[in-house]
Amino acid sequence: MSGYKSLLSILMFLFVFPIFAQNHWDNYIHEKNEGSTYLIFGDNVNLRESNNINSKVLKKLSIGDSVKILSKTNQILEQNSVKEYWYKIQSEKDIGYVWGGLISDYSFEWNDKTILARNLGIRLGKLELKLIQNNQIISNGSWDVGPMSNEGWNHTIYQPTSFAPAPVAVFGIRYLIFSEIEYGYTNEQIFTIDKDLKFVPQFSWNPGACDPPSCAETWLIFPNENLPADKRINRKLTKGKPNTIIELTHSFDVDDESSHEYFQSEYNWDGTIFQKKGK
Repeated sequence: MSGYKSLLSILMFLFVFPIFAQNHWDNYIHEKNEGSTYLIFGDNVNLRESNNINSKVLKKLSIGDSVKILSKTNQILEQNSVKEYWYKIQSEKDIGYVWGGLISDYSFEWNDKTILARNLGIRLGKLELKLIQNNQIISNGSWDVGPMSNEGWNHTIYQPTSFAPAPVAVFGIRYLIFSEIEYGYTNEQIFTIDKDLKFVPQFSWNPGACDPPSCAETWLIFPNENLPADKRINRKLTKGKPNTIIELTHSFDVDDESSHEYFQSEYNWDGTIFQKKGK
């Protein structure tokens, strides 16, 4: 089987098979980690005396405020198709309760600003981002990504000056997508930030997937980078190209050490978006 066909077969299993079977994630409600610190995702959020929307308000929390999760309650609230637990949290010296949908699931700093990420749950299958500075929203948006877990969050900030004209920022945010292959797989969505400080979704890629014996792994090569040759897996040197992100996928058979095939895609930067070109 060619590398491209092998990769397609894996991805078809990842995305199509769940349609025909009961998904193991159907009743999943993502959770925040007890003892961890998160940032408030909503604005003017009520810190309440108990875990319900009718209880006394102890104080107001602003977007970007830091809170510590003390414990998860058994109380669940659904609003706008988003279902999450209530949490007992600490904000400075105050302790109270906040609904999980008002707390970010992941966040990271970019220059003097902060990017907040929220998993909108299995039913919606969306990722929501907000760019904030000094407790004020600069921009936000949501995108379809599929059934997300709250495991495996990470991010990479790439060098925007690799491209001309350079976007304000290029970054990737990683998250775990549920699948019927094992438990799930990591996905990274590439974004740029434009001159108006708006998020612009570009493309997503999968660093690796496996449905033994067929497996695949992928690398991104940016303009000023080279991916070295690797004789062990028959990989040739791949040199970066101007204004291009190269996506190189290695397809292999775990039962056949001689089976190594490669498929390459290129994303050409036109100043606004990365246009995909496959070969």
